[in-house]
Amino acid sequence: MKRDNTMTKRYFADAGMAEGMRVIELGCGGGEVTQLLAELVGPSGRVVAIDRDPKAVAATRERMNEHAIEHVRVVSADLSDDLSGFDDLRSDPFDALAGRRVLMYLPDPVEVLRRCSRSLRGGALVVFEETDTVMVPARVSPMAAHDRAAEWLQKMLVAEGANTAMGFGLPSTFVQAGLQFERIRAEAVIQGQGTQYPLPELLKLVQARVISAGIATQDEVDALAARLVVESADPTAVYVSEMSFCAWAYKPKVR
Repeated sequence: MKRDNTMTKRYFADAGMAEGMRVIELGCGGGEVTQLLAELVGPSGRVVAIDRDPKAVAATRERMNEHAIEHVRVVSADLSDDLSGFDDLRSDPFDALAGRRVLMYLPDPVEVLRRCSRSLRGGALVVFEETDTVMVPARVSPMAAHDRAAEWLQKMLVAEGANTAMGFGLPSTFVQAGLQFERIRAEAVIQGQGTQYPLPELLKLVQARVISAGIATQDEVDALAARLVVESADPTAVYVSEMSFCAWAYKPKVR
């Protein structure tokens, strides 16, 4: 499965992520965003990527090795803990704090941002991309299988404690964390246009989570995945499965 990260790259570059910057990434996952940040800041910059999942940490390290990226440090840590004691964050203040689809999973994103911003210099950039499902799904022609899949994924996220309205909540989250909110943007994620995981593949990818939450059985997942493939065959069908929000702010300078 291949994901096109063009949207994230555009978001971060427009926010001001640039060559030579020292960046803290929250929730590195499999390392896709880590690699993107490493490319944006270049060898003269530095990225410290943080994740609590040992599998994610290992995957990110492997990805960096595969692409011969040497200016990334991957740290295993829980974002709910105090990170000030980590040697990787105790050197010169960082220029940016970033992440994708991570704040929505945190019980207290305001506190996490407040604590992590202590490792930033005054005027540093804080930029996050988050999914939001308040306005979706959206379509003109009926797409029953896509609607059912979107419903299951929404229920899965809610069952896991995710904030599915995090996109709309980015500005207030930044302000509550003591940051100077600058701007917010949003783009529709349209299925089948190469900018997201296609729903048939995404459903299979998260099927264990859907089944564990009691939303559907394995047979039901398999049947719906097959129906999704049939519906996805029409290249003229437009289905907005989610909205991608990106907002950025700055750490106030000390006067």
